[in-house]
Amino acid sequence: MAKKKPPKVHRTDSAVEFKLLIEPFNDPVAKRSGIAFYFRTTEEFQNFVYELVLGTRVDNRKISFNIVGLKTPLSDFPRPGPAVGKFEMENPQPGEYTIIVDRRGKKANQFKVDIRDAIRVLRGTKDGKFIDVFTDRSMWMKRIE
Repeated sequence: MAKKKPPKVHRTDSAVEFKLLIEPFNDPVAKRSGIAFYFRTTEEFQNFVYELVLGTRVDNRKISFNIVGLKTPLSDFPRPGPAVGKFEMENPQPGEYTIIVDRRGKKANQFKVDIRDAIRVLRGTKDGKFIDVFTDRSMWMKRIE
């Protein structure tokens, strides 16, 4: 039997398919802190908040993400929303990092971020861009119309 594609709520005219939020995290209970990378789709799905399957590789100051696909959530409770994924990097060294996001082996976007006291996006892909990068959660959460 062929797999069905997840139903979508709306379609944007933008070529941007994903949004990435980079922000510090602190978990005092587990005594962990570092930088979190939160991914979400610009598309919203009607039935579930799917999990984005991410392949991740950290090599010195280069962090590579491969967006592999979607995974059905463990919860049986349906609710609409974007597909989401996250990666946490504990205790990164301050400085510039190159971030590469690969979309299913078809296209890659690359950008540089400066991780110090504050996180700043220094430069990114202009042509063939499929992901927007944010350091402000309120801008990342905004729905694209």
